[in-house]
Amino acid sequence: MPMGTFQRTNLFYGVDHEQVYAAWEEFWRREGHSLEALRDDDARRHYFGDYYTLHEQSDGWTVLNWTNGWEWDLRRRAQLHVSRVLDCPGLLVFIYDDDFWGCELFNHGSVVDQFQQQTDNIGSFFGDLPCKGRPDLLLAQFPALNLDMEHARGYLTHYSIDDPAYEDVDWEDEHDPRNSPVRPGDGCGRLDGGAFWAFKNFLGAGGGPAWRRFTTEPTASA
Repeated sequence: MPMGTFQRTNLFYGVDHEQVYAAWEEFWRREGHSLEALRDDDARRHYFGDYYTLHEQSDGWTVLNWTNGWEWDLRRRAQLHVSRVLDCPGLLVFIYDDDFWGCELFNHGSVVDQFQQQTDNIGSFFGDLPCKGRPDLLLAQFPALNLDMEHARGYLTHYSIDDPAYEDVDWEDEHDPRNSPVRPGDGCGRLDGGAFWAFKNFLGAGGGPAWRRFTTEPTASA
């Protein structure tokens, strides 16, 4: 049985890929690790480890894709370090097995908000923190993008599969108003895990060409 999509991606706004790399490297050096370049054939061996692909800045966004390893503490601390050092806003966006997606919003080195589309089957990746998402906070971090509030609200639609209002949603019917696409051309409903991709398109964060692939390695003791 094929697995669904598992992906985590950092989106940093208003800074370029070389700045992000330098800040990421600084964080890991303080943690006793170095960043080591990888070739494409090496990347396959690191698929479930601490392996990253950093893309060139495009349309104001620098995209950093993580691999499938689900270490959740250090890498989130690393993203906040980048935001703090470069004084930039950004997000961590993720999709879990095509079932649901979520994001963490940050700016000036601090977490601003979290969102997870649904939490019933696996719980929340953000512990006991609220994770219903606030579109007003999203728009406030990126004023230059002129994001539409109603579209932002549509993407940040949190639901419970135990809620009777959703128990009879026809997931295959794009005309079911509870799961209608947020914007024309999205290709999926607002309650589908695939809204992960539509949300990134909404931000304009498609990413440029891959610039560098690397992993973290413990620094040898002196």
